[in-house]
Amino acid sequence: MLFNIQFKTLFLFFIMANTLLLSANLSSKKFDVQTGMVTFEISGAGQITDDVNISIQGKGILRFKNWGVEALIEENYEEIATGALNDINKIKLCEKFENKQRFDVDFATEKILERPMPKGNFKEYFLKDMVKAGQKTIAGYTCDVWEGNGIRKCLYKGIPLLVEHYVFGIYYQKKAVTVQLDIVPSPSKCTLPHFPVEKFALFKTSIKTKSTKLPQELSQVILSINRELSKMGKSVDGLTVHQKHELLNKIGQNIFEKQKKFLPKLLDTMKEARICLQQVESKDDANRCLSAVVEMKSKVSKDVDNTVDAWSPEEKEKILDHFDDNIVSLVSKMKCIRASQNISDLSICMKKEY
Repeated sequence: MLFNIQFKTLFLFFIMANTLLLSANLSSKKFDVQTGMVTFEISGAGQITDDVNISIQGKGILRFKNWGVEALIEENYEEIATGALNDINKIKLCEKFENKQRFDVDFATEKILERPMPKGNFKEYFLKDMVKAGQKTIAGYTCDVWEGNGIRKCLYKGIPLLVEHYVFGIYYQKKAVTVQLDIVPSPSKCTLPHFPVEKFALFKTSIKTKSTKLPQELSQVILSINRELSKMGKSVDGLTVHQKHELLNKIGQNIFEKQKKFLPKLLDTMKEARICLQQVESKDDANRCLSAVVEMKSKVSKDVDNTVDAWSPEEKEKILDHFDDNIVSLVSKMKCIRASQNISDLSICMKKEY
């Protein structure tokens, strides 16, 4: 009799333990679909200053299994500034979600950042401070639209088919193009490289201080600014002209820092190329003189045409005159460039003729 009681007790304990384990596994589900793959088109546009526009173009892909507990995300896109300033920011993202951990690959520092996923219900975290605002059809699937301060998401069974960030008319959008569900996702090109892993105790992306380095991606900058506005308890319409100006400069901060270093280097490179061009007598030698300038400009603009197709005494004089004009123009702006404090100042420097 005692054996039967002990056996029943153990059996009930076993059942309860398995039930709790199953509940724990189910509570960690992110999606209501077991496996799948979603490809995205990434786009965006806006005006940072009166003379600087920005556009975004690229692709993304999400592969997941085990109800989204295990997932791989890769994105490759470009943020292109045009106008008074030209800049290209190439974004390459690789993220892996595995159980309760998240791994972010930093290709610049060749490190992998590991940190715990936020505790609690994933959907509640993902839709925090957002309200349901109807439905729409994306890539053939009807998803629920959720809206918050400067953000919009559309979820199908928990799977994001649309993510939009926007502020001051500047927007970022990641929208599903194809959706394949209940399949074995193809092997990802976004495999974690053999970089050293650094662990972080907390999962945080918000800006704590003004000195904190802003994220590189425009989408995350917009997100951080909207969080800042929420903490201030203000909407965009409630800001003063000065406050709007400050936040727009924050959006362009990464472009400003990059350009302020780039422009003096470009001037030095142009001067060296000018000296080299003066001394050569052939087309091939002239193109070798220009190679450093072409390489530098290709990092900030897609429209680069500095190669020499013909070389004669007349063509040489035209090219040298062109270099002289550009060098004189940039030299005249250099004092203003050095004194500039933000992207608004810098765009005025580049537009102004001295």
